[in-house]
Amino acid sequence: MRKVFLYTTVLAGLCGVAIKAEARGLDVIVGGEINFQAGYADQKSAFKTGQYTRETKFANDTEVHVNVEGQVDNGVRYGAVIEMEADVNADARNEGLNADKTYIWLESAGGRIELGNNEGAEAAMAVNAATIARGTGGIDGDDEFYINLGGTPFLIHPDLPAADIGGIAEDATKVTYYTPDMNGVQMGISYTPDQGDGGTASGFTGNNSGDTQHVIGVGASYTGEYEGIGIKTSVVGEFGKSESALMEDTNAWQAGIVLSNQGFSLAGSYGDWGESGTLVGLNNSTDFWTLGAAYESGPVGVSATYISSEREKNKYSNLVVGADMQLAPGLTPYMEASFFDADQASTTVDNSGTVLMMGSYINF
Repeated sequence: MRKVFLYTTVLAGLCGVAIKAEARGLDVIVGGEINFQAGYADQKSAFKTGQYTRETKFANDTEVHVNVEGQVDNGVRYGAVIEMEADVNADARNEGLNADKTYIWLESAGGRIELGNNEGAEAAMAVNAATIARGTGGIDGDDEFYINLGGTPFLIHPDLPAADIGGIAEDATKVTYYTPDMNGVQMGISYTPDQGDGGTASGFTGNNSGDTQHVIGVGASYTGEYEGIGIKTSVVGEFGKSESALMEDTNAWQAGIVLSNQGFSLAGSYGDWGESGTLVGLNNSTDFWTLGAAYESGPVGVSATYISSEREKNKYSNLVVGADMQLAPGLTPYMEASFFDADQASTTVDNSGTVLMMGSYINF
């Protein structure tokens, strides 16, 4: 408890928080999104088993967001974010039966602090081809729910380990600090005691439950312009200690860039996990690269994004073409096509195919 008090006191000092300052009141905004989707998957017959037997599927994904914001007399802003799941069954990404994210934030000229369940700096500051993707997110989109990978550990999204695991691991309870934007340069750092812990104390896990502990997420980004060309670039990293002596510690990083001009964007990235999360002694590594292009004109946007990865000698590639259009405030229909290939190491068994999706978002 004493260490927690010390850490939060130091962070509060960095942001210049005056604890005794008087509040001016709170604004509460309720919003969210709902996504109805129709999908079709054509993949090898050997992989049409279980939940993948049906080629055509409908899906509905709904969230309700509550944003609370206030300001004290010295200009320090503060608030909270609650992103609640509102579906009729458990979320497919294991993001929580009640809520996905819940955290408090404090912001001033000295930077921003986030306290609670949210993604870390390494995820929030990452830049790759998915950054410019349209539709459901391109290579970081919804096609994963239609592709059968047979339980083999492929890397299908341009993520570092916590985001790849998803669920509690990605939004485990943490403390994050972001520096103020200094001429386009910003840095961030997160600390997560245990990636298996989220929410209240009833969700605590032990220090030998197989999770990753003492996780540090870091990021540095630059946003600017050179001779009319917009530049956004970042380098992010994730480092943590495995709770199991049989598993390698986490040491992973990613660097990416987006260039933009007159509605056109180009993006790319490279990421390397090393042997993070693999069995000790097997010398299995993971790396990936992405490339993408996009164009936006008024309410219409199109993109093509590509990922190529190798995870524990299992190779995966995916080209995703997407488009969307804002027909009215908050109403965005979309279409997306995914062309994937998954090759399992040391076997003749692989899967490849096409996923087609169309649907519409309502953001409110």
